[in-house]
Amino acid sequence: MSDDPKLDKLKRQIEKAQAEAEPIRVKENEPLNKLGKFFNVGVELVSGVFVGVGCGLLIDWACGTSPWGLISLFILGSIAGMLNVYRALTTKGQPGTKKDTHV
Repeated sequence: MSDDPKLDKLKRQIEKAQAEAEPIRVKENEPLNKLGKFFNVGVELVSGVFVGVGCGLLIDWACGTSPWGLISLFILGSIAGMLNVYRALTTKGQPGTKKDTHV
């Protein structure tokens, strides 16, 4: 070890605390509370609509098809947002399991 006895004592205390410490278990894919889950659902819905509207405005601007790109992609974005909300509310996995994110 080192020449300093205080440093050796501190290292032993740290090692003892690490050995006694219980690891924190975090359940994946599970919000910490209901407020977090409701916030997640709101973000899922709004983000789908915003992406649809943004893409619709971009297509209308690029192609000069106003307002058809906005209308059609607003509808598609709303459907995608509702589908994301449905998936967020109905996904029930075993604690500690990960979602399959591979395509």
